[in-house]
Amino acid sequence: MIFLNLVLAGLRLGLKNYQVGEKRILDDYLYLCKGHS
Repeated sequence: MIFLNLVLAGLRLGLKNYQVGEKRILDDYLYLCKGHS
């Protein structure tokens, strides 16, 4: 059970980092679009 909790916590952390990375990429993309237009 403890192992399962660790796995779930790891997945949740990975998902959060993935979402943050996606938002950063999106922000950079929008910044470049505005900068070049």
